[in-house]
Amino acid sequence: MKIFAGKGLVVLLLILVTAPVDARLSAEVDRREVALGETLRLTLRGDDGEDPDDVDLTPLSANFVLLQRSSSTNASLINGSGSVIRTLEIEMEPLREGLMVIPSFSAGGRQTTPIAIKVKPRQVTATDDARVQFSAQVDLDEAYVQQQVILTVTLAQSVNLDARTVSELNIPDAVVEQLEQRSFQRRQSGRLWQVTELRYAIFPQKSGSLEIPPITFSGRELIPGRSLLGARLGNRTLLETTPIRVAVKPVPTAFTGDVWLPASALELRENWSSNPGSLSVGDSTTRTIEIVARGLQGSQIPPLTSFGDTSPPPGLRFYPDTETIDDREVTGGIEGFRVQSEALVSTDTGSWQLPAIELPWWNTETDQMEIARLPGRSVSVAGPAGQTPTGTEGAASVTETAENTTLLWQGVAAAGWFLVLLLGAWVVYLHKTTPNPGAKTRPTPKQNLVALRLACQNNDTQAARTAVLKWSQDHFGDGAPATLAEVGRRCSPNVQEQLRALDAALYRVGDDDWSGQALFAAIRDERAPADNGSDSRYSLYPT
Repeated sequence: MKIFAGKGLVVLLLILVTAPVDARLSAEVDRREVALGETLRLTLRGDDGEDPDDVDLTPLSANFVLLQRSSSTNASLINGSGSVIRTLEIEMEPLREGLMVIPSFSAGGRQTTPIAIKVKPRQVTATDDARVQFSAQVDLDEAYVQQQVILTVTLAQSVNLDARTVSELNIPDAVVEQLEQRSFQRRQSGRLWQVTELRYAIFPQKSGSLEIPPITFSGRELIPGRSLLGARLGNRTLLETTPIRVAVKPVPTAFTGDVWLPASALELRENWSSNPGSLSVGDSTTRTIEIVARGLQGSQIPPLTSFGDTSPPPGLRFYPDTETIDDREVTGGIEGFRVQSEALVSTDTGSWQLPAIELPWWNTETDQMEIARLPGRSVSVAGPAGQTPTGTEGAASVTETAENTTLLWQGVAAAGWFLVLLLGAWVVYLHKTTPNPGAKTRPTPKQNLVALRLACQNNDTQAARTAVLKWSQDHFGDGAPATLAEVGRRCSPNVQEQLRALDAALYRVGDDDWSGQALFAAIRDERAPADNGSDSRYSLYPT
């Protein structure tokens, strides 16, 4: 491993001041499927004292030709904690077709996981005199609506090119996400080719035939030679891919879930900040639910709660906490995830059983419905921590002590209350005489209803959901529901029907037909609850 003297000194200091914690050695490749004659890159990465340069690479020679290798070291010091990451990259070429295995490597007592590589037959050139090749292909000729389809656009060049451009990909009725670009080398027809792959994840939004239009490449050859401006420019190359059609199937009738989720893998995970089975009155714990779906975007994943469409029992309160919805790129394309947390607060003693959480999804690998599940959880709440049991022993001494100090504390309490009243009067005086333009006030019920009207007029589903939940706080008071389904169950059938339509529009991708006028009209005419002290109809209709 080659390191500059300055960097080596920093690394040495970090190693001296930092004790190795959770040392790791990992191996990964940029591609798991290659053609004979193509190259792939193996990356070995070690931290906290694990040096990939110490790895014995001899076993690789049985299946691969090692072309070149490079090492790098990255050292950082954050808040007094040092970290050193060492990386070794090996460019290599498979020796034959078939299934090749990159074996497990070891260094410093750590081992990597073996990696299987599929080596396909050598690519055949369309024309022997072609110096630039440009093509496109998809991994699926047939897919379900909203299922991920990977498009790979390949540029292969045996000459140097300048001003390379690829036309933008625009597909009606589909969501397109560009993936990371990949580059490698290929030996073909006695020449060395530089190959660049542009990859896209495509999610068709309606059934039928999806057409991927032609994609155009433009570039100009660089001719070696001497000139005042460097290399000379040769002929301009203009190539175009062939249009591709994908048959898009509708949602199968065998799927019975509420939200269509076509994925190659889906998993539910959970984590509790403290054990819900051993709480005391007033304690709280946070439940974090993570939904990970391979082949789906995070925006396609619906939210989940501990009680679903039902209300928590008396004695337990749930409050929505943080939520994260995002995507990440994995070997097979896009992996979406949704992480949401909710706080559970115990207000009474008792034992409860949280229901199991189930999420139906469609396995695109087996072409059948499956159900991801989190098992039910028990919640047990005991009396307040530190509560002293009552008994006869010691009761007399406690009573005597209390009697001896009663008069003293009564005098202190009287003086304290006098000071509190005096301070309160002073605060009221300041509040009335001193303006406070920066004070934040809670929106009034009328302002919340105006926000709901605007969201419904703009057919904005997310804004409408937020406005409905704020309206429910004004409408039902402190016991306001936390989800649209709970709001609907406590309202009239008309409002309940409109909230179901809003909920479906929120979590069914591609539903652009939702109109908020009916929802606002239903909420405007909703009668106030009998215990709210209000009569007949909601009286805050914004004008």
